[in-house]
Amino acid sequence: METDNRTNGRTKIPGGSQTLARGLKLLDVIADGREGVPVRDLAAVLGLPRSIVQRLLYTLEAEGFLERHPSQIGYRLAIKLWRLGCQSVRRLSVRDLARPHLEELAQRTNEMVKLAVLTGRDVVYIDGIESSQSIRAYVPIGGSAPAHSSATGKAILAFLPPDRLADAGVPMRRYTAQTVVGKDAFAKELARIRLRGHAINRGEWETEIGGVAAPVFDADGLVVASVGIILPLSRFSADKAKQLAGWTSAAAAEISRKLGYRAGEASVKRAG
Repeated sequence: METDNRTNGRTKIPGGSQTLARGLKLLDVIADGREGVPVRDLAAVLGLPRSIVQRLLYTLEAEGFLERHPSQIGYRLAIKLWRLGCQSVRRLSVRDLARPHLEELAQRTNEMVKLAVLTGRDVVYIDGIESSQSIRAYVPIGGSAPAHSSATGKAILAFLPPDRLADAGVPMRRYTAQTVVGKDAFAKELARIRLRGHAINRGEWETEIGGVAAPVFDADGLVVASVGIILPLSRFSADKAKQLAGWTSAAAAEISRKLGYRAGEASVKRAG
C-alpha cells in the first residue's frame, strides 16, 4: 500500500520532528476524504502501528484539530483548522488590498508605514514601506513587537472580542516608563482607543520611538490587522500625531471597506 514516500511512517526530513510529521500527515489523510475511517485503515494508509495512530488521534482531538465523526467511527477535521485556514486567507487578502494604501501613506508622510497582524501576544509586520529620512525608525518585514506596547498592537487588541482579548493575557512586562501594564490601567487604555478609533504609542516599547495605528476589519466585523506609522518621537508632535491619525484611520477604513466591512453592522460583535 502507498505510504507517500515514507518508510514505516518515518519522515526523511533531516532534523525534523517525527511525531509532528506523523500528526500532520494524519491530518492530510483525513482531509483527503478519509474522515470517518476506522483507526486500523488510517494506520494501514500511513504505514504505522495502530497504537501510534491512536495516540496521534487522541492528541489532535485534545488540541481541537480533530473531532469524532458523527457516525462514531473515526474522526473528521474540526472547526479550528477551518478557522486557521480562513485567517491565513484573510491575511493574504489584507496584504494585497492594503499595499496601495501603504504606498500612499508613505508618500504623504515620508515615515515608516507598516501593516501588522496579531500572533499570540505580539504583532508581526507582514508588509511595510521604510522612510527615506536619515533619522528614522526601523522594523523589518517579518519583525515583531509586543502588542501591548506598540500602537499597531493596541489598535488590534482594543477591538478584539472579549474571549480573544483574554487569550492575549494581561500585559505585565514594562519596557519603558511609558509602558501601560496591569489589568485596570490597560483596560482604560483600550477603552480610550475604542473611543477615538486609533492607538498612539509614545515610547512604550522603545523610549525614542512612537507611532499611531488604526484597526482593519473584515466582512464579519472582526479586526484582522492594523495600519501604523512608526517614527522617532522627535518628529511626533501633538499636531503631527493628530494629522497622522486622520490619514491612518482613513487608510484603514478604506482597506476594511474593500474587505467587505460595513461600519456599524458588527459593532456589537466587537464590543462583546
